[in-house]
Amino acid sequence: MKNFLSSTALSATVFAFTASVASAADLPEGKATETTRRINQSYSKMLDFSNKEDFEFAQKGFIATLDNPMIKDAEGKTVYNLNAFNFVKDTEAPDTANPSLWRQSQLTRIHGLFKVTDKIYQIRGFDISNMTLIEGKSGWIVIDPLISSETAAAGLKLANEKLGKRPVKAVIYTHSHIDHFGGVLGVTSEADIKAKKTQIIAPDGFMEEATSENLYAGNAMGRRAIYMYGRVMTNSPIGNLGTGLGPGTSLGTSNLIPPTKIITKTGEKMNVDGIDIVFQMAPGTEAPSEMLFYFPQMKALCLSEDATSTMHNLYTLRGAKVRSPLVWSTALNTTLDMFGDKTDVSFASHHWPRWGNAKVTEHLTKQRDMYKFINDQTLRLANQGYDAEEIAEKMKLPDTLAKEFYNRGYYGTLSHNVKATFQLYLGFYNGNPATLHRHPRVESSKRYVTAMGGASKVLKMGRESFDKGDYRWTAELVNHLVYAEPGNKEAKKLQAAALEQLGFQAESGPWRDVYLSGAAELRTGDSIATPPLLDPRSLPLAMLIDYTGLRLNPEKTQGKSMKLGLTVSGTKDKQVLELNNSVLHLRKMNSGEKVDASYSMSSADLGSLLGGLTTTEELKRSGRVKYDGQAKAMGDLVAMLDTFDPGFNLVTPVEEKTTKDDRMANVNE
Repeated sequence: MKNFLSSTALSATVFAFTASVASAADLPEGKATETTRRINQSYSKMLDFSNKEDFEFAQKGFIATLDNPMIKDAEGKTVYNLNAFNFVKDTEAPDTANPSLWRQSQLTRIHGLFKVTDKIYQIRGFDISNMTLIEGKSGWIVIDPLISSETAAAGLKLANEKLGKRPVKAVIYTHSHIDHFGGVLGVTSEADIKAKKTQIIAPDGFMEEATSENLYAGNAMGRRAIYMYGRVMTNSPIGNLGTGLGPGTSLGTSNLIPPTKIITKTGEKMNVDGIDIVFQMAPGTEAPSEMLFYFPQMKALCLSEDATSTMHNLYTLRGAKVRSPLVWSTALNTTLDMFGDKTDVSFASHHWPRWGNAKVTEHLTKQRDMYKFINDQTLRLANQGYDAEEIAEKMKLPDTLAKEFYNRGYYGTLSHNVKATFQLYLGFYNGNPATLHRHPRVESSKRYVTAMGGASKVLKMGRESFDKGDYRWTAELVNHLVYAEPGNKEAKKLQAAALEQLGFQAESGPWRDVYLSGAAELRTGDSIATPPLLDPRSLPLAMLIDYTGLRLNPEKTQGKSMKLGLTVSGTKDKQVLELNNSVLHLRKMNSGEKVDASYSMSSADLGSLLGGLTTTEELKRSGRVKYDGQAKAMGDLVAMLDTFDPGFNLVTPVEEKTTKDDRMANVNE
């Protein structure tokens, strides 16, 4: 996209130049400017839209789909609409959508039950991810049961109706992201797992990674995910087009059920219900805990999420640890070495399969080379002295990689993956001392606005750059005014207009969604919060205490210390929860050690207590806690904990509090 912006957007004069700042009333809203139209039209010259192979693959083997597209929960609430993106079907991309992303959305909207090959079937389009069903000797082996139990159950029910009902003998989690395990109780039950009727197979480190990624920065990650997945928008030609990785995400019931079998090494083999499986470990690729596997009887390869029909994220905009493109590329090289010449069909946890050994190996080879190219060329330019932003502007994939639709940036992008790679090796600092200790964004913005001559001058310059089609610069420039004067409605409207045009141009689903989400929030003042991904009652004890420790408010703990004895059901040793120096530690109790109070309860009740879901008094009344010593000690600790706001500001200062009246004024204007 950057090449088009430099050659087209910056040189195009879309509106007549005006010496004074035009009224915000004439800013486009929900419409593409001439610059955006030109940029979007230019993709038809770069990519071969006549190539329909992906459409053939995405529809091959179709068996059936649901008659009623609305998947509902037990209370009748819709958790997923299979037809949410039907508006893209058989239509040309409008001016308000990048045609490459529109094409991807046409593909990901296809839903139903599909036959992949003998004994292998997939449920696609029932969630952001796929659920794969392997026909075993006596039942199903389910791979990746989606996000929600409702969508997973609907998919399994469809398969049982069309293919014959079978019990679920095993569930395989390919990796530690929620869209690959959350719906497990839609395909099996805790009773069947406990009775060993269903085994749960997962890669080494699964439980730790599945909980920790969504825990420690979970509130911030959840808020940012609202933007990344377009939850503030409707699905429409001017709104959400899907994620690029799949259609939307379901909003049903998710659970984390621990595995009963852990895979620990590459080459490990299992026979599950008569089906042979050979595993390849791939930690640190798309997830910290991940594996791929091969079915020799069917000559079929499950690629997990390491080779799909998009350039994936080395850094995800919701926020997570950076992934190594070198580790990723090396893993795919191992996949080619182990299974490349043996595979007739490959399938993944997203998108559609590929048939024929030549197609499978070409796809794996070019995805491998794409990630290696990003790694190597980022480091080549970094070693010449360029920083992350400069490298991202310079970087361009070779045409042999860039023109493959499965290497396009529908989910990850070359721009932010390059920056992630720079961060992985060199961190946030670009080496220039002037950037080492910058002012925080609000203070910096106030200084920039003053230096530019005040708010009216910033608005004038911002509008001039907008009228020239330079929306990146408009957004960067006017953002200073939004942060310096968060009550400035003209600044918010101009900023929203710039972000909207950037969203309309984006080839990446998440880029489109974050731009359009930001624009919507600037215009209305409304923010959408997301509930916590993990229940504190379900956390392992050590993680619960780590999470509690990061909630400590230093102003409330200043000069305070305490020791609380803990006896938690199911643990052998007595523990001490110790507060000192505004940090919290959990350790084994020493013999004869004195504490301020001692508590005995279950881990779930401790989670409820520290999570603010109950009180010591309530637990005592129900007989679920025993304690000695200072009765209020635990309550004193809980009072020192922050409660995170799940709807904190993203496009305006965190400290800004917008009243309902202010929001309505913005809407009415």
